[in-house]
Amino acid sequence: MRASGLLSPEERFLHPDRYIADDIERVYKKNHIAVGWPKGKKKIFHEVLRPHTVCVVGVALGDEGKGRVIDNLIGSLQKTRGITGITVVRFQGGNNSGHTVEANGIHLALHQIPCGVMYKKATCIMDRGMTINPVDLVSEIHYVEELAGKMKGRLYLSQDALLNTDLDRAEELLNRKRQGKAGGGTGRGIGPSYAHHYDRLGLHISDLIESTWKELLGGQYDRYEKEFSLYGIQLSTIEVPDFLRTKKMKKEYKRLVGSKQKFLRRIGRARHELIARKIITNTFVLHKRIYEKKSEAVLFEGAQALGLHPWLGTLPDITASDTSIYGIQTGTAFWKMHTIEDRIGIFKIPYTSSVGARRMPTQADNEWATRVRDEAHEYGTTTGRARDILFPDIPMLSYNIRMSGVEMLIGTHLDVSWENVRIHVCTHYADKKGNVVSYQPGLLYLNNVVPHYVTLPGWDGALVRKAKSFKELPENAKKFLAFLQLRLAMPITAVTVGPSREHYITTRF
Repeated sequence: MRASGLLSPEERFLHPDRYIADDIERVYKKNHIAVGWPKGKKKIFHEVLRPHTVCVVGVALGDEGKGRVIDNLIGSLQKTRGITGITVVRFQGGNNSGHTVEANGIHLALHQIPCGVMYKKATCIMDRGMTINPVDLVSEIHYVEELAGKMKGRLYLSQDALLNTDLDRAEELLNRKRQGKAGGGTGRGIGPSYAHHYDRLGLHISDLIESTWKELLGGQYDRYEKEFSLYGIQLSTIEVPDFLRTKKMKKEYKRLVGSKQKFLRRIGRARHELIARKIITNTFVLHKRIYEKKSEAVLFEGAQALGLHPWLGTLPDITASDTSIYGIQTGTAFWKMHTIEDRIGIFKIPYTSSVGARRMPTQADNEWATRVRDEAHEYGTTTGRARDILFPDIPMLSYNIRMSGVEMLIGTHLDVSWENVRIHVCTHYADKKGNVVSYQPGLLYLNNVVPHYVTLPGWDGALVRKAKSFKELPENAKKFLAFLQLRLAMPITAVTVGPSREHYITTRF
């Protein structure tokens, strides 16, 4: 039999119960702390990489802290020798996601606009893989410019992006009525918007800027009104999320879809402003120019996470777009995933969080979970819903890492821990008979597994927040990271040690 340290990533994935005690002894008793990218190791696709390209995706269940990591990575890229500019690309999702960034006393909760807005020299692209609500986008632009300054010449929207309207949101509510249960969505019509791309009934941003936009959207309204009437529902009276009032009041508000005239008038105002701002463009042309300009860095910003992937996530509580790095190809129609130099997965280190109807095997309902939620302010950026708190789940993370296309990890929330509070870590699953089983996507499987745990010592989060380097971290924090890197078989190249931009530490092997 092989020594634990020589097991391949595939062997660790296929046999998650092997060498657990050996790995604990190796790290916690023999003090073998190996964290970071191994010296001399080459990237898998090192021969075809386009330099200065980075992609960030979540490898848990969303809300991993991608926004603040992206903010740090942008800052690092801008300081790289030879880099004269940076482009940040959102390639999937819509305003069902929420990324939070904070700098210079400014706190932004972003939904459709990429995280690069805090950097005056960064260009932001909302690409063709996204579904864009124009009314909400205009409100978000005003919100960002009020706090962080003008974005003229720095923000672009693909003319091929999907068009999302209140009709999609109303349809999501109708779908729930049809199903007779909650669908786990945010109520922002993301699922219907993507569904109509496949059934060819949906519209795109290019349709919005056509001279015939009123006929196109008016015709959609008429079709929806007729369909809703079959269920005895009046379309105009349906309440849908109101982004602007929600932002202003900091609590969820709704508005009526309204009559056809009000619906068109609302969209017409947003259309007029987006056209006046000259942000709608053919992003393929932008990408071609960027690709050939080697002094331009590119960061691809993923939304949600692999755990919410429409095929690989916790079905039925999933999203509608490709949340893996492979989504870059369809989401930009230009870039290939294996040309991206740094493919990074984000996860929370001492716990995992979840928003939605799902209940995961590792969900914690104890005092520790309440303490984590309060300490880390675990409430959804988009919905404001309290997040469920889960113990660290190695089987889930291992699967998501394997399927997402990432090649390295960045961990967040290392400071959410306490000196005398031990951390339960799920190492593997078993069935009701005690047989070891693999993680499989879908609640059909996950509802029938029993998680097996080890408990590892916690550390002082206050000391973590004071650390300026990996060396200064508490010993148990370093050991916890080393154990995770060993079990996940994936380098952890950086960690966040607090909420602010400066709370960011790179690791060394």
